Amino acid sequence: MARSHLGMKLLSTLCLLGVTSGGWAAGPAPEDLLKIRPKLDGIEISNPTEADIPHLKVEVVKSEKGSGYLLRDAQGRPLRRFFDSDGDRYIDVWSYFLDGHEVYREIDSNGNRKADQFRWLNQAGSKIGLDLNEDGRIDRWEQISPEEVSQEILQAVISRDLARLQALMLTDSDLRELQLPNAEIVRLKERLASVSEKFNSTTAALIGLNSKTQWMHVEFSAPQCVPADALGSGRDLYRYKSGTILYQNNGKADFLQTGELILVGRAWKLVDAPIPGHAPMEERHPDSSTPFGQDVVQIPEEVRPLLEKLREVDESIKNSNLADPAAAIRYNLARAAVLEQIIAKTEQPAAQENWIKQLADCYSAAAQNSAEGDSSAHRRLSELRQRVAKVGSSKLTGYIAYREISADYTRKLMAKNVDVAKVQEEWRERLKEFVTEYPAAEDAPDALLQLGMASEFMGKEAEARNWYAKLAKEYPASPLAKKGQGSLDRLDVEGKVLELSGPMLGTQRPFDIQQFAGKVVVVYYWASWNGQCAADFAKLQTLVQSYKSQGLELVCVNLDNSQNEAVQFLQQHRLDAVHLFQPGAMDSPLAVRYGILVLPNVFLVGRDGKVVSRSVQINGLEDEVKKLIK
Repeated sequence: MARSHLGMKLLSTLCLLGVTSGGWAAGPAPEDLLKIRPKLDGIEISNPTEADIPHLKVEVVKSEKGSGYLLRDAQGRPLRRFFDSDGDRYIDVWSYFLDGHEVYREIDSNGNRKADQFRWLNQAGSKIGLDLNEDGRIDRWEQISPEEVSQEILQAVISRDLARLQALMLTDSDLRELQLPNAEIVRLKERLASVSEKFNSTTAALIGLNSKTQWMHVEFSAPQCVPADALGSGRDLYRYKSGTILYQNNGKADFLQTGELILVGRAWKLVDAPIPGHAPMEERHPDSSTPFGQDVVQIPEEVRPLLEKLREVDESIKNSNLADPAAAIRYNLARAAVLEQIIAKTEQPAAQENWIKQLADCYSAAAQNSAEGDSSAHRRLSELRQRVAKVGSSKLTGYIAYREISADYTRKLMAKNVDVAKVQEEWRERLKEFVTEYPAAEDAPDALLQLGMASEFMGKEAEARNWYAKLAKEYPASPLAKKGQGSLDRLDVEGKVLELSGPMLGTQRPFDIQQFAGKVVVVYYWASWNGQCAADFAKLQTLVQSYKSQGLELVCVNLDNSQNEAVQFLQQHRLDAVHLFQPGAMDSPLAVRYGILVLPNVFLVGRDGKVVSRSVQINGLEDEVKKLIK
């Protein structure tokens, strides 16, 4: 491969970013450029495998003012572009690509050879972050949309990173730019002053969030415009009262309120810390001394030391392996002990409810990890339910009851010499009792979905249909309602035309299964984390090679958390097929349409576009294909 010189200064800049200079006398090799990584975490970019490297190409790119290197993949698509934009022979723009499109860029704007500006582009978004002290963290957002603000909020809560949240907050310079009257400035500063305390309360309440927690969606009502003459300010004020973030955690959907947002230039800025829940926030008049949004829960002075103690317990697990049952029990019982004290010293019902839910979660986790014969944690969970039932709401009692029966089910399944069929039937009966006794509980939709799944897997499809239908009809506001309807459609899909359309993996080009009209089509739902997929791919590849010339097509629907996971798996396990992907994993539209609950899942579609089988097994697939190919 021919290489050109850009000078030792440019190369040494690349070395400063972590690439060794050995072997660079004639210019960088592809593997050298691939060693340069984004400074920020969580950036989704194309990452070639070792097997791809011999096919990559490095080009020298030039402009009137500067020059740099462009790395392309075997198809000619850009992967990386490192450029000297001002002709001083130092790289000052680092660009990264996904599927041939630039999605992320780092810029050295002051010529000191450190990136201080970060931009998201094309399908990755539109935000621009500034690292003012060049420590590798964003200090201020120059441009960011409300949707991107909500994503940053969730990540800040997950990582308990107050600094990340503060980068989103309204600043004193923002207040000056907005030209607000004194009364409004006082209101906003009062709200901003409580951010740290409120954020700590929220992160303590949401200890269960982790790196696998997924942002799904955010809902905002129309933005409000408060005219300058009504507010007594120098300019109109644009704000969102609040937004509701929908996220998925451990297979369940939940909500987080963003708090108030105000537009400053091209960036939406936060005024408040996020709080858990999905209840609509009460709007106040801008001139009122009561701030916009939900009132701050008052934390009694005697509770504050306990919050610190709770954080110490949470910090203690950083180096622990909670996959170890003993460690999980110690942690959850230690946390429960502090929560019991907090509940005893908290009088506000709304605040108490949050702590009680956490307590139930801790006892449930401890119970599920307890050794056979040790029912102490489960007994405490039952006692908590009984206590709350005497004084609390039916919904809160239902929250505890659902964790009680779920923990009991898990414990029994883990027992030695377990009769699985008996335990599953008992689980179904307890779920039936739950949805009858607690129809308003927040877990009622999940219980109905579990009932449908359990009934379906036990071969009781008529009952499964009833539970899925009840979920779809009686809980339309639940995120699980569409999954219930999709499951119902899946059970009834044989003999009907399959509806399947979506973006193709990598390219995002639209695909509709009608493009394969007149063909026999195998539709395979999969994810890289499923251990069966590698073996299935080998069988499917052989099947396609044998019968494609006779009219067989294969459509694979990936349900990974990110398309990068799917791409990396396909690089290791080749499969010639149309591959579809939409964000959302098991809750993506592609999964929800037919209620895909377990993986892998296979549909077999005839030449007329109608489903021949919704449950064909891989080992018997070739025999079924042969019947349709004839």
